[in-house]
Amino acid sequence: MLFRLGSALILIGLVALVVFALTLTVGEADPRLLFTGAGLAILGLLIHRRARQTHPAAQARFRTLRRMLGDSGDEDAHTD
Repeated sequence: MLFRLGSALILIGLVALVVFALTLTVGEADPRLLFTGAGLAILGLLIHRRARQTHPAAQARFRTLRRMLGDSGDEDAHTD
């Protein structure tokens, strides 16, 4: 849930920054839009990173292949 929230905030922040850039070219830029977009993007990145750290990627990928090859997935077990 937090991962999606972070992604949404990043997207909204980037859209706000693009809108700021477009209004800057016209000459009607509002600095509040710049700060809002940057703040949302940074907040989204922080939430996104925190959600990724709390839920590491599952090692279920290629599980059947590892079972067939007899590999337990432990890197330390293979050092001789």
